[in-house]
Amino acid sequence: MDAKQFVKKLVEDNQALFQASQHNVKEYFDSKPAQEELVEHFVGRMVNERMNMVEISQAIAQMPADTPTEELELLTRQAQDEARHFRMVKEVIEHMTGQPLDVAAAIAAEAAKPTAKGAGLLAKYEAETDPVALAAYQLVAEGRAEAVWNQMADCIEDEFISTSYAKIAKDEGFHANIGGWKLEKLVQDEATQQRVEDLVAKMRRDLYDISCRNTTTAAAGKQLVADAYGW
Repeated sequence: MDAKQFVKKLVEDNQALFQASQHNVKEYFDSKPAQEELVEHFVGRMVNERMNMVEISQAIAQMPADTPTEELELLTRQAQDEARHFRMVKEVIEHMTGQPLDVAAAIAAEAAKPTAKGAGLLAKYEAETDPVALAAYQLVAEGRAEAVWNQMADCIEDEFISTSYAKIAKDEGFHANIGGWKLEKLVQDEATQQRVEDLVAKMRRDLYDISCRNTTTAAAGKQLVADAYGW
């Protein structure tokens, strides 16, 4: 299979994960969580965006001198996006509570009682130093993030929050495209394609588990991943 076809198939095979995560998010928000619970939920998402910013920045800092300038520009743009998302979710929390957020205290509280975070997979799969793992993460995790932020934007009636989250979703789609673009350059041989298949399969399962832990396990989503991945 040529590289472009391979990446296209990965994207198609990711859809069950993305849709299952959307089912989980919709069911969670349809349950009308109390504001205190929602604030805690959004603090976890805020910290996740900060983690993405830090991990992507560290990956950039460790790239070799001959890294193409186009790739550096794309990844530095992503790091800036993640910093902006960190700020935007902070503003959502402040909008909900009507109070300035003590970011340091919120991060410390989240560290003491951590929620599951997709950004943690960057360290788990050593994506800071492994370009294949980084590109795979972007394609799967950022693609799922686009689906999830879009679903939240649809579920939340507050216009400020909904508009903010729709903007974040658009950026996440761009980040997923960076991963696809990079993978097409990397998966030129069968061995690398097999390695990516193995990585992506593990990431999908990790990301589904994260979705269930952070929201709920919707029956429709559970059926989707069972049919698609045999879980």
